[in-house]
Amino acid sequence: MTLAGKISVSTHYTRSINVERDQSQLDVVKSYVPTSRALRTLQRIVDAFSDDQHPRAWSLIGPYGSGKSAFGIYVRGLLAPADSDLGKAARNSLRSVSPALATAFEQQAQETEGYLPVMVSGSPEPLSQRLVAAMSAAAYLRWGEKPGPKPAIVEKLEEASKQSSIPASVVIDLFDELVSKLERQKGVIRGGVILVIDELGKFLEYEAHHYGANDIYILQALAEYACDSGPSKVLVFALLHQSFEQYAKGLGESLKAEWAKIQGRFEEIPFIESAEQVLRVVSHALIQNFSRQDRKVVREKVSEATRKLIKAKAIPGELKEPEAIDLFSNCYPLHPLTALLLPVLCQKVAQNERTLFSYLGSQEEFGFQDKLNAIEGVDGWIHPVDIYEYFVANQPAALSDQLTHRRWAEVLTVVERLNDVSPQDMELLKTIGLLNIIGARGGLKASKAILESVFRPFELKKSVECLKGFSAVTYRKFNSEYRVWQGSDFDLEDAVRSQLSELGNFSLSEELNRTDQVLPVVARAHSIKTGTLRYFQPIFVDASSFKKIPVQDTNPRILFYLVFGQDDIAFFEREVSGYFPPSDIVAICLNGPRIREAVQEVLALRAVEATRQELANDPVAQREFRDRLAAALASRDLFLRSLIHEPEQSQWYWKGRRLKIDDKRGLQKQLSTVLENVFCKAPALHNELINRDKPSSQAMAGRNKLLSAMISHAGHADLGIEKFPPEKAIYRSILRETGLHVLSQKNVSEWQFVEPAKGSELFELWQELKRFLKSTENAPKSFTELSDVLTRPPYGVKQGVLPILYVVSLLVYRNEVALYESRRFVAQLTDEVLERLSKVPEDFSVQRFKIEGLRRSVYEQYQKALFSDEKERSVLELVRPLASFIGALPDYTKKTKSAELSLKAKELRAAFNLSKSPQSLVFEDVPRALGFEPGSSDENLEGMAKALQDALRELKYAFPNMVEHQKRLIAQAFHLDADTPLSELHATLSGRYRGLESYTVDVDGMRAFLKRLCRDSDNDEHWLNNILVFLGQKPAEKWGDADRAEAEVKLADFSKRILDLEA
Repeated sequence: MTLAGKISVSTHYTRSINVERDQSQLDVVKSYVPTSRALRTLQRIVDAFSDDQHPRAWSLIGPYGSGKSAFGIYVRGLLAPADSDLGKAARNSLRSVSPALATAFEQQAQETEGYLPVMVSGSPEPLSQRLVAAMSAAAYLRWGEKPGPKPAIVEKLEEASKQSSIPASVVIDLFDELVSKLERQKGVIRGGVILVIDELGKFLEYEAHHYGANDIYILQALAEYACDSGPSKVLVFALLHQSFEQYAKGLGESLKAEWAKIQGRFEEIPFIESAEQVLRVVSHALIQNFSRQDRKVVREKVSEATRKLIKAKAIPGELKEPEAIDLFSNCYPLHPLTALLLPVLCQKVAQNERTLFSYLGSQEEFGFQDKLNAIEGVDGWIHPVDIYEYFVANQPAALSDQLTHRRWAEVLTVVERLNDVSPQDMELLKTIGLLNIIGARGGLKASKAILESVFRPFELKKSVECLKGFSAVTYRKFNSEYRVWQGSDFDLEDAVRSQLSELGNFSLSEELNRTDQVLPVVARAHSIKTGTLRYFQPIFVDASSFKKIPVQDTNPRILFYLVFGQDDIAFFEREVSGYFPPSDIVAICLNGPRIREAVQEVLALRAVEATRQELANDPVAQREFRDRLAAALASRDLFLRSLIHEPEQSQWYWKGRRLKIDDKRGLQKQLSTVLENVFCKAPALHNELINRDKPSSQAMAGRNKLLSAMISHAGHADLGIEKFPPEKAIYRSILRETGLHVLSQKNVSEWQFVEPAKGSELFELWQELKRFLKSTENAPKSFTELSDVLTRPPYGVKQGVLPILYVVSLLVYRNEVALYESRRFVAQLTDEVLERLSKVPEDFSVQRFKIEGLRRSVYEQYQKALFSDEKERSVLELVRPLASFIGALPDYTKKTKSAELSLKAKELRAAFNLSKSPQSLVFEDVPRALGFEPGSSDENLEGMAKALQDALRELKYAFPNMVEHQKRLIAQAFHLDADTPLSELHATLSGRYRGLESYTVDVDGMRAFLKRLCRDSDNDEHWLNNILVFLGQKPAEKWGDADRAEAEVKLADFSKRILDLEA
């Protein structure tokens, strides 16, 4: 059977005590073991009963698990009414160890109705709120269930406890009124008040983090009240893990002084028990279910180890051998050395999760319960190495005691280095390390005599030699102690202090902005509602730097104004509160000094790492450095995260007025409200792919496909997009749901792009777009000008959506708006043009044209020349067919200066190449090219239509005529009639010269030319084009005048030589 079946731990000791929850628990009081420290503290309380000058406010300071909370409940029980079960149990328990103290407390209880218990458990919130709630609970406990009218204070406290904020003065007034109800009435003292504030440190931490809170002064007022109270005495107990000053780190010097003054109002009592006293409590906690034989075996084992420890002078002097053996036997299976180490170790390294009594109840690996399940019978021990694993190896790294931390780092560094020693050698190393960590306390050191209480002498000698061989341990003769080799002479604390002094008064705001430690804050409600991800970028400023931050309204920001004193707040109200635009929220960060302290610790450590080369070669110092840096980073990040997660710490302003923000939810609500006001005309576009400033490559590919479909399949449902690729999702959310792409009213089977209807998400934005287009009537404007407007408040459209909206506008207003790329008119939208428009919108501009005011006669000439109907057409409707015609001409026609092309045709061609706008092209450049002045009378424009038709006809047939001319030249070159049909020419020449290529030396391509002449082809035009390509070295449509001349020269040369060969 394992020890788990023979030993159990009383749950009264392993359960965490909560003074509010457990204040009336009889078991807590009954199981409490009054220690010597507790008895001395109780004596001070008794002295305060009779001596009015004696302090009645105490601060009990001790580590986690030292029994402070249980002591608070025990005192509450001692002062409970004389006839109460709780009071009787507490005083009977005390009488067994100190009859005199028990009598004093019993007398106090009999002379009163018992003290009113106001029990407060610490939490990170204002002390005022928790204290009022505790007073309300106490008042109800005293009067709430009694018959008859209740004192007014009961209702007052209940109402006050519901308030979210209670001034310190109101709290003290309520406390005074509560105490006054306990004063002598009809010759009877109704009792006093015992106020126990457990975990006061949590309230102090909250106070230190919340600049401007003044609950700390409640403690001062309560302490003074306790000393000055009348017949109804007030006893105040503040239970802490460390002194007030430790919680004041990071506060200004004046505030530190104030805190120190308040601490002086409390009599400080170190609540740390001796190892003997703690072990007595442990012995009460362990319930041993041993047989007589088991007890005999345990006692023999304990006796042997205890005598060795007594010989080594490791046992507390007040413990005699029989008493020590009894105590250690009751603590079995803890080895006597383990039992002696446990209390000291807990004082050194205990944290919230690692206390002595949490160890006793722990089921995790190396915990007490785990070891009980592992040890068979009563033959085994829980050795020091086992508590090393529980308290040291798994201990969080950041220990407040620098010396302990240094030793801790040294031990773990050596342990990790030795991975190939035997388990016994490693056990010895960890035992020596454990003794080193706690230091020489009460004779506990890694001496040979003490180690022999755990290890057999010959095994100890062998393991020591092995560890020495690895340079893992060394022996100090001057104090007869083994130590884990101290491999570091680097003083990290001194190095940090040196770097802190060199930092000086650095700019905290600039440092925080440089490192971007606070993430942007998304306004969730607004983002969900509009489909547009909007966030506030955190920026830090102070009184000296706020004007260095650019004023802009495109990207919302939270500007954290760092405060270091009251002058900064006054300056903010005078200069800063209304300085930034409506898209910015400004928060007065009242925690500037503590943030500065946290940041400068990180900066100093980084500087140490960068400048102290010896750190790189010192593994122990490196571990210590890493642990301290991790703790510093965690502290800094905690402060910075609290700016968003605990927004009530700051004062928030928007447009110069104060915002009410009580918690994180309230902040989110205000952020969304601000954005609703700032972006009041922003459309709701629910598409995460494209509704962002920098879409992904997948989203941009989908957008390009959508733009292509918009110009090629505008009349189809869903733009002809099948299935559900990304472009279809973008189409549905940006075009269809907003009403930009709808069924035609004239043709229900056809879809078309239209302006958004009133009520559409895009209506307000479209009005701005129309205003922009109207402003382009005099001169083209770049799309980037419009983008600057649409991306700013009140629209806030994301860059990814804009190309889609711009293309819609070009399609809707195709007959009114001209598009230019690099100042050249774009006659037709193509996939390539739209892709460039998306990528480099700054290269594109637009201009709107109107027919009103233009000369009607010019317009009529175009109607005659180009159209046969009476339909009214816009400028662009006139330009587009002309521009398309000119753009489709072969390169030869666009470039030739041949006399075969008239001057008017050449001038018309040039007008299209050089014109600055469609309007000037139609009503100025084209008429002038045709020989008509734009300002001429109607009579003088007569004939312009015919001139335009003739010029266009010339341009149209310039290339075909040139090709025909080349055919005639080929016929004449071979002595054929120039009018010979092409098919006949092909047949004649190919038949006439077939086989002749074998009779010629291939000089200058003669043979290649003959092969082309004789090539069979079903297509005569293809035969001719092939010959022309050979003669001009490029397709004929790409010829220039020089290419044509060269081809004609070659033809003459080849034909002459072929005719000579033929002869």
